[in-house]
Amino acid sequence: MPQFFRINEPDVSAEAFDREVLAIDLKSGHYHSLRESAVPLWRLLTEGRSLEESAARLATALAADPARVHADAAALVAALTARALLVPAPAPATPPPEPGWLAPLGPGYQAPVFDTYTDMKDLLLIDPIHEVDVSGWPHQPATPPSA
Repeated sequence: MPQFFRINEPDVSAEAFDREVLAIDLKSGHYHSLRESAVPLWRLLTEGRSLEESAARLATALAADPARVHADAAALVAALTARALLVPAPAPATPPPEPGWLAPLGPGYQAPVFDTYTDMKDLLLIDPIHEVDVSGWPHQPATPPSA
């Protein structure tokens, strides 16, 4: 059975760049960096493709061993779901559009890199954009969010 995922919004905010995805867990204050093949895998998954299709497309685009790419993709998804960055989702009603951005990646597979950082936890948890109350900005809430 194909597995589909979505970003765990509103608890997670993520931005995909050319060579990195930055994902912030707004509840825990942890931020995460995804690099190498984790970037196209994240994009494929969050565009509405299954884990299986994402791995197969990436293996084809990068002329890589499909079994290795699938194993790496499954391990990455396990890490992302364990940290609640991605959550299971139903299959999309219509197939996502073709990923035109995938073709220029060219051969050269690198295993996904997924790092977690906690050094800015206290700052992220008192983010004034998300933690404004009747006292206004930039006051820290009377009861800090639970970690």
